Formats: sequence, C-alpha cells, structure tokens
Amino acid sequence: MTGIHERTEPQPQPTPTGHADRHPAWCDRSRCTADPTSQAGGYRPGAGGEHRSAPIPLNLTTAVWLPARDGTAWLSEACAPWPCAVFLCVQVGEVELFMPADSAAPVLDALSTLLASAATVPEATR
Repeated sequence: MTGIHERTEPQPQPTPTGHADRHPAWCDRSRCTADPTSQAGGYRPGAGGEHRSAPIPLNLTTAVWLPARDGTAWLSEACAPWPCAVFLCVQVGEVELFMPADSAAPVLDALSTLLASAATVPEATR
C-alpha cells in the first residue's frame, strides 16, 4: 500500500432548475405551497407543493341540484423538476372538479358559444 488517499471534494447538491424554481404569472404567493428546495435531492412525490392562483367566487344561486349555492375556482400546478400541467379546480360545497386547463379551455369556449347563441336568438312567435 502506498498510503496515498484520494481526497474527494464535497459535491454540490443538485438544485431544481427550469420549472420548479419559478412561479407562474397567475400564482398567488399567499396561497402558494410550492417548495422547490424539497426537490433538490431528487424528486419526492407529495413534497413539492403546488402553485395556486387567487380563487374566484362562483355565485351559483340560480343553479339547480347543486350541493351549495356558492363555489370557488382556481388554478393549480404541481411543483416538480419538470413541466407540470396546469389544472382548473372548481369546488362547490364538498364537490370538487379538477381538470387540465388545456382540456377545460375548449369546454368553456363551447359553453360560451352556446350561451352567446341563447342571448342573440330572438324568441319564436306563434
């Protein structure tokens, strides 16, 4: 044996880059639970938190068959070292609906078109 020992320098811990270390423009910092540092040693499910938008109130007082008359909607995106889908979240009473924003947009466009046609169609006369 030569008695020579290799000296190893401490390696820097990997840090998240790209998607995990930024907040989307719609993110409300007071509601955000995203923690990019939780992913620095490698991805751990459930540890990263989420970006959350400010909620918007939904007044559903004229709706029928809903568990409550008031609801909220907000955007959510998981915090991970890779791009994650943005979700539209809607809660009415205890009922929750979560769907990818990319899928929600065409549905909302179709509903808007349908409602616009109701507002512009004159009543039929006999």
